[in-house]
Amino acid sequence: MSINFIHDFHFILAKGMKEKLQNLRIFDTSKSLSGVMVKILKILTPAFGKEHKWGKQRMSKYLAVSEDPGEIREHVHAYIPDKLYRELKLLHQDLNFYSIAQLMRGFFSFFLVLVDAFKDVDEVIKELEKIFTRWKSEDEQTRLTSRKFMRQLWKIIRFLPGKNRLVTIYDENYSPFWVQRI
Repeated sequence: MSINFIHDFHFILAKGMKEKLQNLRIFDTSKSLSGVMVKILKILTPAFGKEHKWGKQRMSKYLAVSEDPGEIREHVHAYIPDKLYRELKLLHQDLNFYSIAQLMRGFFSFFLVLVDAFKDVDEVIKELEKIFTRWKSEDEQTRLTSRKFMRQLWKIIRFLPGKNRLVTIYDENYSPFWVQRI
């Protein structure tokens, strides 16, 4: 039996961004701000993977909540499903973001820029689906076979310094599934 946990994530948003997100009536079933934020994050999930794979290190650099120092900041809560939260947490850790809140604000800002550009949320979603389909096709074409993957892994492992080398395998919930000492 699988139990779906919801993570109550508290963070700060600039009032302008919060109002833009609240005014997005993009989903019939979601009327709350938290619901809209979670739906946006779920739509952008393929972008998480691409950013995780190809994104640059952020060096834990602090970014202001708003570019306008006078803008009001407000506390918000997002009720994020556990699997989605674990993806954000892993992205935060591996790319060295200052905070998960900063990461989420970046994704919301990206989505709002797209909404401003396309003027229609449905068009944004269609365009994102096209991009994500193209990415999936590219990934399938360039995917390493198990043999090539193991060969590449062996080349990397041979040159790692030290005697206690660890390889961590993650499951579909981004939880460590197996840690192998080599």
